[in-house]
Amino acid sequence: MSRNIKRRGAFLFATAALAAVGAMGTAQAVPNSGSLWVGYGKANAYHSVLCVQEISNSLHYQTGYHVVDEDGSFGPDTNGAIHALQHWAGLQEDGVVGPKTGDTLLEATKDLAGCYAYLPSIH
Repeated sequence: MSRNIKRRGAFLFATAALAAVGAMGTAQAVPNSGSLWVGYGKANAYHSVLCVQEISNSLHYQTGYHVVDEDGSFGPDTNGAIHALQHWAGLQEDGVVGPKTGDTLLEATKDLAGCYAYLPSIH
């Protein structure tokens, strides 16, 4: 195979690769709104509740709420912790961790618990 044919093949391959990347567009941060919400009447998945409990405990001095059991089970204690977190953050105190409350929890702790995949977020 001649050098010219190899060069043309490499050029065509590179051009096709660039076109494919350009068609995909730039990477965008996708809100994590698909994570399950936590609160009465919500799915209350184990990892999501556990994250709320861990974050609540890490912020209990700021919120004034006592330390809760980190058992992944939603109940009155976790509900109280959510209300305390929302009050502390100046959010609507509805007892539900949706995207706004989730963002607040993740930002307040710099997501040290690794909970981004488990809490709803708008960022």
